[in-house]
Amino acid sequence: MKENTLPLLVSLLLAALFLPMVQAAPSLDAGKPIPLPGTSGRFDFIRIDSTADRLLLGHTGNHSFDVFDIKSGKLLKSFAGYDAADAGSDSGRGFYYASCSDPARLLMVDSSKMEVAGEVPLPANTDLMGVNPATGMVHVCDDTAPNRWVIDPSTKKIDHTIKFEGSGMEDVVFSGDGKLVYQAIKGTGSIAVYDIESQKVTATWPCGVKGPWGMAMVPDQNVLLAACAGKLLMVECTSGKVITSAPIARSVDEMAYDPALHRAYCSSRTGKISVVSVGQGKLTPLDDVTSQSGCANVVVDPKTHTVWIAYGNEAGAFVQPFTQAK
Repeated sequence: MKENTLPLLVSLLLAALFLPMVQAAPSLDAGKPIPLPGTSGRFDFIRIDSTADRLLLGHTGNHSFDVFDIKSGKLLKSFAGYDAADAGSDSGRGFYYASCSDPARLLMVDSSKMEVAGEVPLPANTDLMGVNPATGMVHVCDDTAPNRWVIDPSTKKIDHTIKFEGSGMEDVVFSGDGKLVYQAIKGTGSIAVYDIESQKVTATWPCGVKGPWGMAMVPDQNVLLAACAGKLLMVECTSGKVITSAPIARSVDEMAYDPALHRAYCSSRTGKISVVSVGQGKLTPLDDVTSQSGCANVVVDPKTHTVWIAYGNEAGAFVQPFTQAK
């Protein structure tokens, strides 16, 4: 009897030991890449106009600002000659904005007519940008120095310039009421806090790790998420304290957050999207979903929860959806 049961016990023990090595199903299902006809080259940052169901694409490699219609699955328009790094949407004024270089300028597009509505010349080449939802002012980062230009779309002029300490301006996000601006500064490995009313930098929070790059606010908590070198940080927005962190793929640039699903998506140039569950004071890594090598941009549709990336080379350019796994 003992001789017969021993092999069974050994088999059960081995099965238990190797069970954790069995990988769970990925959290996202990769959809078919969609070509953008007549364009090619890499993308920088991508955003979404969820009201009109459009992707706003900083198509640096194509020297253009592209708008993709999600419902039809087609490239709506490519504004050639505008070397766009980033973009933003202003539903109140009915504009899209794109931060462009060579020459440096802010492109203004009528989002209804899909026509150029104006340009604002800038002192130097641009990078990331953001639109303050409360004031409608457009914040554009200088790609050559630690400055950020605050542009008034109504006058099509720079209202004022914010100067920061350090170098390497990265993502910029706003508090829910639009009174505070959080600026990622990778050169000092910190997040600077800028007060809109006083027009002063009121605090600088060290991250304790290289970065940060992409950031996102968590609306139902007083925290923001910051993607750093191999780590996603949860930072308390009053004190700047790092509450917790979670491992993510290296070489992450852009990140996105889905407030309904409480999930963060960090896109890495290694060809992975790190998916992290965001709880109350807690970050739980879910998995690294295979995407496209060299692609470090990502955005999530808050209505459908579809995650999008954009990538390309000399042969062509594509956007690709990732749907929630069932």
